[in-house]
Amino acid sequence: MISADIVAKYFLSKDPNRILFNNNIVAKNKTKFYEGNARLNKYLFLAQVVYLARYGKKLIDDDFVAYINGPVIKKIINEYPIISSRNEKVKIKEDISLFLDKIYYSLENASYDELIEITHEDPEWIRLSHDTYNAPIMNLENNIEEYKKRYKGLISALKL
Repeated sequence: MISADIVAKYFLSKDPNRILFNNNIVAKNKTKFYEGNARLNKYLFLAQVVYLARYGKKLIDDDFVAYINGPVIKKIINEYPIISSRNEKVKIKEDISLFLDKIYYSLENASYDELIEITHEDPEWIRLSHDTYNAPIMNLENNIEEYKKRYKGLISALKL
């Protein structure tokens, strides 16, 4: 497993001009946030659940929490303005970078609204969504079989 901040920096490195991971302030569900931060957290989440579906184990060692606009990693929310202001080269194993590249390119044309909607369909987020004010920790490993079904087509299309 690798830390969320390494994966986040890797995704950010794919967008050096911050077109996707921008600092535009948007509002949804009565919450204001950086559009790029929402997008980054959704990329992290989808990378995690697709990896779980494909390999049966976690990619990212940080916990996701059920937040009002979907699953997030608290430290990424808090550190986003700092990490998004840099363009760092990130060294990770080749098999992981190939996997992350496929996730990145499969999501780059989705809007942050679409990404939020996708994550709002997650069974673990739905289970905890009544308590997003407290941001409970999500146990994604409980849903591996569901993720295998849900992301079977994506795994096949991306040749993972």
